[in-house]
Amino acid sequence: MKKRGELGLVKDLQHALKEGKPGYVVVKGEKNAGTYTGYQYRRFDISKGTLQ
Repeated sequence: MKKRGELGLVKDLQHALKEGKPGYVVVKGEKNAGTYTGYQYRRFDISKGTLQ
C-alpha cells in the first residue's frame, strides 16, 4: 500500500491495529442477469477470527 501511495489507508490500518480494532468487510452483488437483485454484506472480526 505504501508503494502505491495509499498513505492515508496505511495510517488508518496502523491505528486500528494499535487500538486492537481491525476489521474486514466483504460486499458482493447477488448473481443476476444484468439487473440489480441486491447484495451480500458480511463483517469479519480479524481479532477474533469470526464473522459477526
